[in-house]
This record gives sequence, structure tokens and C-alpha cells, in this order.
Amino acid sequence: MSAHVAPHRWADLWAGRVDDEERREMELHAAACKACRRVRHRITRASDSFANIRSLALPDVPWDEVRARVHWSVSTERRAALRQRKPAYGWIAGALVAGVGLALVTGAPLVTDPAAPAPAAAPVAMPARVAPPAAEPAALVGLVSRAAGDVMVDGVRPADLFEKQLGRGNLIATGDGRVDVQFGDKSAFALGANSTVELRRFDAETIELAVDGTLDVTVAPRAAGQRFIVHAGDHAIEVRGTQFRVVHEAGRDPGKPGATTVACRHGLVTVSDPGGKVEVGDSHRVKVASGRSVASEHVVTLSSDELTGLAQATPLTLPIWDALAHSSAPLEIATSGRRDVRLDGIELGLAPLRVRVMPGRHTVEAADGAGRFRRAGWVDVAAAPTGSRLEVPAEPPVAGAIAERDRELRAHLDHPRLARCMRSIAKAGLTGSYVQIELAVDAQGAVSFLNVVDSDLPSATASCVREVLADVHFAAGPAATWRDRIDL
Repeated sequence: MSAHVAPHRWADLWAGRVDDEERREMELHAAACKACRRVRHRITRASDSFANIRSLALPDVPWDEVRARVHWSVSTERRAALRQRKPAYGWIAGALVAGVGLALVTGAPLVTDPAAPAPAAAPVAMPARVAPPAAEPAALVGLVSRAAGDVMVDGVRPADLFEKQLGRGNLIATGDGRVDVQFGDKSAFALGANSTVELRRFDAETIELAVDGTLDVTVAPRAAGQRFIVHAGDHAIEVRGTQFRVVHEAGRDPGKPGATTVACRHGLVTVSDPGGKVEVGDSHRVKVASGRSVASEHVVTLSSDELTGLAQATPLTLPIWDALAHSSAPLEIATSGRRDVRLDGIELGLAPLRVRVMPGRHTVEAADGAGRFRRAGWVDVAAAPTGSRLEVPAEPPVAGAIAERDRELRAHLDHPRLARCMRSIAKAGLTGSYVQIELAVDAQGAVSFLNVVDSDLPSATASCVREVLADVHFAAGPAATWRDRIDL
């Protein structure tokens, strides 16, 4: 304690209003500070003087001074009445502070006889300090932001899925479907098809999820002391802030052993089990077979296809998180068959599905047979629990489109180039080779995609044949997507 002790704090110490720690600091300071010892001494003597005043008899005041006599009598009766009640020390402390202040200003002692020995200070009983109970961490709430197919909560298919507030103890399961749950401004998880996740703990301090199946997670950076853990069998995946995927296959089939795969798109995750732990960083993954320790496995780099798949599986999050519970509504997008859809330019995946949106007008697009998105309509959504519904009309079939485009393909093939691709195969005396392709051509004649899905050719030869097929030019006409087998 660098400064002097305020005089009123010595009065508080005498009245028992100072805790143990501060009392020790005050005593240690007084032991080394002569000025504070003098102030403490004066306040202690003044405090005892006030205690003695209560028990004094009436002073010998002449009767001709009636005013003083009456004043003293009334004051004595009032003090007697106050003694019947619980003593209050507020007025004593105030008088002490005033007296000490006057003494400090004038420099005069607080007692009339400076030679009188100072009475010993009575020990003051300090109240025991009781630690306040630890506050429970605030519970988190999860809201469904997107759902498709079969989704169950605690074994029930809820009709009010978008109204439910998910939290600790809930068990979410999917059949042939998917569900996205948002639990913060930039935090959400998405449960894949035929999977389950249990919310074991879900509060501001710790989030613990137990998964069986596929779980994609995006987590905003955690504050100090916060933890986010995913349990997958014997393995625990802990993060600070990242996007990652956990695929846990329990291995219930005797012919197919179980495994846990953790892939990290960005950020850093730690995968641990009783045998050790490894860190998985940006664009890496690790796969651990059941019964093995993660410390014995190698972390490998993700392929471009795997990274694309992770990006497409990013859980859906909406802005203005604090207002979502009461200022949003579900929008159902109904399609005939499975079709990719976009909402306000954002791809949502295969419909039919339901998605949480903010009130207002929204534009919906659906992919046609060639994979091109076309406007399916717009819908006004109000902030109501029932939400809104938009039915996307079925794509009208084009009669003979596939046959017409297939005739164009074969008519414009560069057969001399194909022969050069097959020269090494022909020299070896191999015949009867083929490639099976899948391709899409739009109404303008552009090839949307062309893939070799099957072939008995070596990879180099098959790539050469594909380049020849990709150079075929189509005229404007009907859009078509089809598979074809080219015999070589």
C-alpha cells in the first residue's frame, strides 16, 4: 500500500467493516508509517471515548441553566431507547470521520488529557469472507438453418423443426437427408445422411458433440477458456476456430472395419486418443482405423476434389444471428425430382429442401438438365412460423434431344486423330477397345462437361481419346445430358 491509509478506513476497521486482506495491509502499513500510526491511535481513542459517553451519568449542571438540563435529559432518554434496538454504527463512523478530520486540520488531540495513557484497543472480530458461488456458463441455442430429407430430433420427426431451439441433451439423426444447425454468428454444423450427433454439452464455455457418421463444422475463433470438442468413438477432435469434417464409421459390419477420418479445410484441429495425438492443419486429413492409435497414422494432403467437396459442404450460416430466432422464417423449395437450387445466387444443394431466410423477396433458381441455373421464380417471405413455399415447375422434356445431339457427336468426330491415339494399341494387336462417356450440351451448343466414366484403355490413351471428343463442336439446339459408348 503506497499511499497513506484514509482516516475513515481506520474507523471502518474499528467497526468491523474491513476484510482480512485489507486489514493485514493496513496493519503492515501502520507498522512502517509513523503518521498513520498516530491517526490510528487517535481514532481508536476516540472510538473508545464514544463508547464511554453512553454510560456516563448526568453532568452536574446548575438548575438555572434549564435549557442544558432539558437537552441532556432528552438525549439520555433517546439513547436509552436506542440501546433497546440493534446498535447501528453508521452515526459513530460519521462522528469519527468528522472528529478525525477536525483533529487533522487543527492538529489538536481528540482527548482533553494528553498525558492519560491510551486504552488498549479491543480486538475486533473480522467477518468471515464467503466466496460467491460460481456462475453457471450461459447455455447456447442452436437453430436449424437448412434441412432436406428425413431429420429427427430425439427420435421424433418434428413438424416445427425450424422453431425448435436445440441445446444440451438433444440427439439429432438423419436418414436420406441433411440438416444444418447454426449456433452463433459464424458457427454452425451440418449433419450428413444416415448420421447422428448428440449435443453432450452446449454452453458458452464448452461445446461437446458426439458423432456417428458425417459431420461438417465451421467454428468462429474461440475466446480464451472456451473449448469445442467432437467425440468420434475413441477419438476427440478439438479446435480453436476452423472448418473441418469428421467421418466416423463405427464398423458394425464384420466385413468392413471402422475408421475415423478428420479433414481440415482451414485452421487447425487436434485429434487425440489414449495413445497420443496429432495436429491436422490447412488442406490436410488423417484417417485412423478402429483399434489403432492416431499417433501411428500419417497426416496427408487433401486432393483438389476433396477440398472442393469440403467447400461445397460448408454449413449454412445466416447474418444477424441475434435476430434469427424471432425475425426469420422457413422457406420450402419443392421440386419434382432432385435438382440443384440457388437462393439469391447462393447454391443450397439438391432440392426439395427447406431453408431459413430473412423476411423479404427472394429469387430461386433451379438447374436444368444441362446443369445451368435458370430462374424458377421469386417468393415473398414474412416472419411467420409457418414460412412460405415455392414449387419449382418441372423441366419440360425435349423429344429426341439426346438422339439429335448424339448424331452430331458421331458425325463430327475426328477419326484420323482417334486412329493416332489408338496406334500403340493397334500395334500390340489389341482390338475391341471402348470408352464410355458422360456429357452435357446446352442450348447454345457449348459442352458443359465431358467425363470418361469407363474404359479398357490405358489412362494415357483414354485421355487422348477424350481430347478428341472434347473438340467436337455442336450447333445451337436442344439441351441434352446423356451417356454414350464409343467403340474404337
